Amino acid sequence: MFLLQSGNGVDILSSQGIFILFIGISFTIGLPVVMIKYGRKDSN
Repeated sequence: MFLLQSGNGVDILSSQGIFILFIGISFTIGLPVVMIKYGRKDSN
């Protein structure tokens, strides 16, 4: 029943909100950087 409640979000300044924000930023910025840096190398 907890997931069915609407309108109840996570406070961005709480520890859980900061953790979710940190995970989102790390995937948004970190994943493309890692893919560019360690991507497929051409044999030539």
